[in-house]
Amino acid sequence: MRWMSAKLVWLAVPLVWIACKREKKDGSEDVGHPPVSTIEVRLIQGGDTIRGRYKDPDGPGGRPATIDTLRPRAGETYTYLLRILDETGNPTHDLSELIFGQQKNTHRMYFFPDPENLATIEPSDVDDLGRPVGGRGTWRQGPASVSEGSVRFLLRHYINPSDKNFGLERGSTDLDVSLPVRIQN
Repeated sequence: MRWMSAKLVWLAVPLVWIACKREKKDGSEDVGHPPVSTIEVRLIQGGDTIRGRYKDPDGPGGRPATIDTLRPRAGETYTYLLRILDETGNPTHDLSELIFGQQKNTHRMYFFPDPENLATIEPSDVDDLGRPVGGRGTWRQGPASVSEGSVRFLLRHYINPSDKNFGLERGSTDLDVSLPVRIQN
């Protein structure tokens, strides 16, 4: 009996060592962030700025979200900048630098124009491995023949930075909203 309990102890020690090692290897410096309630899109061209905002401070099921319509000009190219906010409490917290700066290795903003030729959106900011982050970039507005549509903004959060390589297959959703777009002539 004594021999059997000693053998079990020797088996348990490697399991504890392996579990600790795996935790350390898979651990991330990303400690999370407050909830995302608002996204502000700024399209900048020279001295002109076009803004659109999706704001839902009480989350799904509460009061309806406040949704602005983006009104870019057909065929124009803009620099886009995104602001991500937590407006669930007072004061408001700007999470943009945290998500797109400090935690850039574990976040990515995806863009889905509908219809597809509504706009071409290309991030210019990248993480430490050269993968797109999406906080800023180039927005090429589609032709006047596409008078309106929407752009879906999907912010994914990856616990392990290597999961970001798998795109939409891994990670969790921090934000998934759409803004209407109406082309100005």
